[in-house]
Order: sequence, then C-alpha cells, then structure tokens
Amino acid sequence: MNTPPELTTRPHPRTLLLVDDEEAILSSLRRLFRRDGYHLLTATSGAQGLALLAQQSVDVILSDQRMPGMTGIDFMREARRRHPHTVRMTLSGYTDLESIIEAVNEGAVYKFLTKPWDDDLLRSHVSQAFEQSELAAENRRLGEAVRQANRELATANQRLESLLRHESERSLAMQNAAGASRDALDGLPMAVFGIGDDGMLAYVNRLAVRQWPQWSSTLGSDPAPAMQQMLAALEQPSLRAEAEGLRTAIEGQNARVWLRPLSGQQQPLGYLMLVQLLQEAAAAEPESPT
Repeated sequence: MNTPPELTTRPHPRTLLLVDDEEAILSSLRRLFRRDGYHLLTATSGAQGLALLAQQSVDVILSDQRMPGMTGIDFMREARRRHPHTVRMTLSGYTDLESIIEAVNEGAVYKFLTKPWDDDLLRSHVSQAFEQSELAAENRRLGEAVRQANRELATANQRLESLLRHESERSLAMQNAAGASRDALDGLPMAVFGIGDDGMLAYVNRLAVRQWPQWSSTLGSDPAPAMQQMLAALEQPSLRAEAEGLRTAIEGQNARVWLRPLSGQQQPLGYLMLVQLLQEAAAAEPESPT
C-alpha cells in the first residue's frame, strides 16, 4: 500500500495502537500492519494501553474486546474521554451485541470488527480509520484557522472603529477650532479679509462687511481692483514684517493695514489682510499704497 501524500505534512507518522491480552494475536497484527508503514504500539491490557496513550500521540486504536481487568469497550470509553481525537475500533472473537450497540451509539467505537479477520479487509478498515482521523484533524485545523481569522478580523474592525472614532473626534475638534477662530476674528476691532493661496477672497469678518462692503462683495472671487492694489503694496518686503502696519488712505478714509501669512502644516494657506480705520481725517495724512 502506497503512503498517502498527506503523511509528509503530518506532525508525526501514522500511529496505530494495538491492544490484546494474547501475545500471539499482537505478533500477527504487527506482521500484518508493518508493511503499511505505520508506527506501531502494542499493549496487553486496557490499563497499559491508557498508559501508552498518555505518553505518545496515537491516531487509531485497534483493541480486543474480552480482556482481564478491563474490557475493550470500557477501555475505549476511557480512551475517548481522555483522548477524544483518536479513532477507536474493536476486534473481537466474541459478540456482546448490547455492549457493541451501546458503544457505537455513544461514539466510543468507530467500528466493531470480528475475529478471525481477513487480512486485506482489516488493513482496508484501518486505512479508512486513518483517513477519518486525518480528515477530522484537517477540519479542526481549518476550524481553528477560521476562528483565528475571525479574531483577527474582529481586532482589525475594532482598530478601524477606533481610528474612525478618533478621526471623527479630530475632525470635530478642527471644526470647533475653526469656528472658534472665526468667532475670534469676528470679535476683532478691525476688518479682516482672508485671501487664499489661489489669490481669491475666501473670508471676511463682520466688521469688514460693514466698513468695506465694496470689497466684501467679491467674496469667493478675485478681490476688487483697489484691494488688489493694496495687497500689491503690502507685498513689498519692507512692509511684510512691519509691526506698525502701513498707514494709508483708502477711499477717503485713513487706515492702518497689515498683511499676515496663514501657515499650513506643509505649505502656506494664504494671507490675512487686517484693516483698522483711524480717527483722523484722511486729508491729514494722505499716504497711498502706490
């Protein structure tokens, strides 16, 4: 019989435990199964079989039924309790029908085979038992893989939900900060015009709308020509950092004007132009940006 390819990936060779109180029977079974390449373990009693199960990994158990001290069915029940993944088969020359039916129904015995046996048929039954063991092991492995994938997916979902929650909180904080900034600009005692990095008028505060309606009306588009002239004058390097601002006359009104850059995390966002009306008459200081 050829060794199935799955044996090359198993954690241990196919292991068969033979349990029978007659040494002659064990010798015959060893000779029969040695050709199939199994790792063979033998025990002459149920107690000895349980001791071997505690020491080594076993895939299939083939046990006699009538043995002194512990019957084969009792041994199989205890083996199932301690090592539920083993595939258990009983081989007996006696048929206690009630015990057989009970053991098979409760899952303690996979198959009940009789003595004397047919060599080829017995080898086939044992081969099928190993296939059953390996199929069950693969199902357990796949089940654990699915459970692990589900755990990882749940962890990823939790992380994603946390990121989304933090991003939402950050976005809300930024909105609140932007709102607070607008409120602060609205409360300044001077007109404020925000010019974006594209050169368009992007923001005006309340005082700007009230004092300079002709400039504020271009919100969302290019600034009015007079405002563009003022911006050009303020762009002069000597005036950019001028703390006192530029004193000038705008449409008959004396004013002081500042231009301050708006810095973003990676690049400038544009400028704020601050315009403060002065109380003195325009004729007293007729400075011009041009």
